[in-house]
Amino acid sequence: MPTGLSLCLDNVAGVFFPGQTITGQLTVQTTKEKTFKEISVKFKGFSKVHWTERRTERRNGKNVSKTVHYRSSEEYYSSSYRVWGNGSESQLPPGTHNFNFTFVLPLNIPSSFESETGQVRHLCKAKIDVPWGFDKTSTQPYSVNSLYDLNTDPVAKHPIQCNEHKYLCCLWCKSGPLSMVLRVSRSGYVPGEKILINAECSNKTNSVVNYTEANIHQIIKFHAQGKTKTIDRKVAQIKKEAIPEGDDYIWSEVGLVVPPLPPSKLQFCNNIEIDYKFKFKVCPSGCHGNLDHEVPLIIGSIPLRENFTLFQPAAPFQPLPLPSTSYPTPMPPIAPSAPIGGAAPPAGFNISPYNPNIPPAQPGFVAPTAPVFPGVLNYPDLPPPSYNECMFGATGIADDSDDESGGKFAPKYASYNLSKGMAAAPPPYNESMLPPEMNNENAGGMSGQP
Repeated sequence: MPTGLSLCLDNVAGVFFPGQTITGQLTVQTTKEKTFKEISVKFKGFSKVHWTERRTERRNGKNVSKTVHYRSSEEYYSSSYRVWGNGSESQLPPGTHNFNFTFVLPLNIPSSFESETGQVRHLCKAKIDVPWGFDKTSTQPYSVNSLYDLNTDPVAKHPIQCNEHKYLCCLWCKSGPLSMVLRVSRSGYVPGEKILINAECSNKTNSVVNYTEANIHQIIKFHAQGKTKTIDRKVAQIKKEAIPEGDDYIWSEVGLVVPPLPPSKLQFCNNIEIDYKFKFKVCPSGCHGNLDHEVPLIIGSIPLRENFTLFQPAAPFQPLPLPSTSYPTPMPPIAPSAPIGGAAPPAGFNISPYNPNIPPAQPGFVAPTAPVFPGVLNYPDLPPPSYNECMFGATGIADDSDDESGGKFAPKYASYNLSKGMAAAPPPYNESMLPPEMNNENAGGMSGQP
């Protein structure tokens, strides 16, 4: 039977914030005595960007096409420590061996992020150094959430509003106007929150409006070797039905939910930038262009304080019962190895021997499923969030893991739960929410169904 190597984080949610402590256990299983040089664990955080472009060059009078690669990377932290062995060949007895580890995340590190072109990854990697053979490794990714406090950004409170119109022309004919009046109370939101949209769409043209639409776009800029690649991803959308000729349509407090996403800017990362935009458009039929409005949107991880009452705390964790009598076969305790080079363990690590025959020190102890949310330090009345996987799902991390557990990984982000009242019954639309100049221009009002 081959040697088994696995990593397990005490925080089963696998979500952490800069400055928090990661604890867990490395487990090695053997059926017979094995010879190894050492067993080590490593924590690292990094970003990398890679894309290709086709370029045509003139060579010997001919056009030659070639592929150009653009790459960049950053390292935010990297720290490893030996938990067993001393670098020379030693014998590990058969059985199950467990080693506890602790690591303190640095401050000022970026949030986890995954895309095809670039990633920010945070990994824990265990390795068994096998003499005269292939090393055995196991990788455990985890999510890091950097805090973006909307209360520190004055732009987050700025309303989104517009009053625009256009005329549809066909040869010498000119129709009536296509117009929209849009109002959103603010520009800053957190995942799980609803963007409440008020809009009046008037179709006085001779064409049908196919639909009206509101959406959120994630704009990602990747930087490498003096070049920039920009990707626009639609992350949320609401469409409403057609508007007949001469008719109107009203969006009254229509809620567009912000999905689990990393905060704006992707702070502390220099080769990947993330911004968001809110777009609203009215789309007429035929060859006519859309009437649309596009503005920056800010996605944070701590909501505006005046909106704390909109949320309810995440559902409490239900602890699992601990086994009462079943423990692995007793093994002789394994003493921790001497520090590398005789030096003390690096800051952030705490290695302790583990005897599987000894039950937990505190009966009923259950490992935490999520970290303490740092936002409660400044805002005790802030309901703690839950942690949900990124809306784009899992991506492969095999290129950063040379072990069988490479697999896939989806970052998790802090996401807030709306209170039942807020989710079920949004407040009614009120024209007083619009700026005075918009109310005056549309004093006659409009009719329509949301």
